[in-house]
Amino acid sequence: MKILILTVGKLKDKRVSSLAGEYLARVRPGLVSAESVPDGGRAPEECVELEGREILQKLRPRDRLILLGEDGNTYGSEAFAAMLSREMETAPGRIVMAIGGPWGVSAAVRARADLILSLSPMTFPHELCFLFLAEQLYRAFSILKGAKYHH
Repeated sequence: MKILILTVGKLKDKRVSSLAGEYLARVRPGLVSAESVPDGGRAPEECVELEGREILQKLRPRDRLILLGEDGNTYGSEAFAAMLSREMETAPGRIVMAIGGPWGVSAAVRARADLILSLSPMTFPHELCFLFLAEQLYRAFSILKGAKYHH
């Protein structure tokens, strides 16, 4: 089972990218990868639709799409690890975790989502969402291995 983190736009802050990369490198090699789709760079409505088409083009029919959004389900670290474990056991294809752009995602992407996950009810820039998600994936896999995860 592979996990793909899909972001809108490339990470611009090298410090954030480096730190996220460190967390992802701690997870079993090859299990988690990251890709991006181009950001729309136009009026908000056009951005959302263009970015949505790009996201949907990256998906395979058997993929499970977990969309990050502030209105999604929230989990503590142990519950997130359990949910991720269930998804990995039951998903017929990859697990794709998508982080939308600053204007959100299209209705078509939301309709395709199998689950909406909230990292927090607060709004964060997508670069920080990527970092927080990378850290939580590392923490989830640590929990699933039975390792200590608070220190």
